[in-house]
Amino acid sequence: MNINSFQLNTKIFFGQGILKVLAEEGKVFGKRVLIVSGKTFLKESGIAQQLESILEKAGVSFFWFDGVAPEPTLEMVNEGLIIARNNQVDWVIGIGGGSVMDVAKVIAGLYSATEPIDYYFAGGQIEAQELPLITIPTTAGSGAEVTFNAVITDPKTNLKKSIRDPKMTARITIVDPELTLHLPERITIYSGMDAFVQAIEAYTSKYANPLTDIYAYAAIEKIGNNLWKVQQNPNDINVRNEMAMGSLMAGIALSNARLGAVHGLAHAVGAASGKPHGLVCAVLLVPVMRFNLSVCYEKYAKIARALGNNIAVGDLIDEAAFAIKMIMILEKKLKLPQHIYELGIKDEDFTNIVKASEFSGSLRANPRNTSQEDLINILKENF
Repeated sequence: MNINSFQLNTKIFFGQGILKVLAEEGKVFGKRVLIVSGKTFLKESGIAQQLESILEKAGVSFFWFDGVAPEPTLEMVNEGLIIARNNQVDWVIGIGGGSVMDVAKVIAGLYSATEPIDYYFAGGQIEAQELPLITIPTTAGSGAEVTFNAVITDPKTNLKKSIRDPKMTARITIVDPELTLHLPERITIYSGMDAFVQAIEAYTSKYANPLTDIYAYAAIEKIGNNLWKVQQNPNDINVRNEMAMGSLMAGIALSNARLGAVHGLAHAVGAASGKPHGLVCAVLLVPVMRFNLSVCYEKYAKIARALGNNIAVGDLIDEAAFAIKMIMILEKKLKLPQHIYELGIKDEDFTNIVKASEFSGSLRANPRNTSQEDLINILKENF
């Protein structure tokens, strides 16, 4: 198998309390920084105050854009761009979950852009030099800290898609597992399932290669064996370490290998249901794995071993099917819905969901080609 390309342009700091390196690493970019965040979590958890203290001691002036919602829009990005440009910032911090870091990427990437954001949303290439960006994840979920795509929605058309460009890659990411201790249980589980699905889809993608497999398999192992533990004991920092590292590794894998049909469908299902992205991915995982089983059984068998299966269950196809069963058991233990109907999706929604998904790059990377009929059967779990 050839490795056509493998790109990772981000300097990574990882560990408990590692947030403190922000002062030395960030101040070399300049004295004025825009902080991109969600609306309430950082302040309620005390992380905002911790961040401000670090920047003040480093002599860095900071300006907040704390209006990022879970499903960011083009208008939100424009609002952040205006704040950044009006304050002539030298660099950007994106601190939060995947949506926050995605918005920070676009703000940093388009700070000096010559065209309106719609041009880049439609596929135009970023032509100007971006501002330096530091990402700081507060969830173990999206892997967005090391990817160079950003998922944004245009509410005028209800189109949700990625702006992709290596210029949006963070110069530095600071992954401090202590920051995830403050998360509510369901956000911990949903974001963890998002990372788990990303790892599985990157591992089985058409564009997977030996390097991405190393990261994806390790991510499957770490997340799959610690999601239940983190629900049982959310204050166990060792488990949080494993989850954060797994999410980071999944992000590295997916940025190079792409994803699959779960993420190809998830944006449209999320728009139709209004449910969190990680929850949607969790519900779609098993039916997509069943659909892909005939072409992925060798890797699914390895996934079973990553999840702790040490019992001979027959041939490779039996072992691959057992991997799916293990994931179903995990999802039941995590009290996750077992079918898309439990998200409020109805049969009459399927056609529009499939139509909204047809141009997804993730579908093109799925290991088994999908027709519209295939996608509807996946949604119905009709095999």
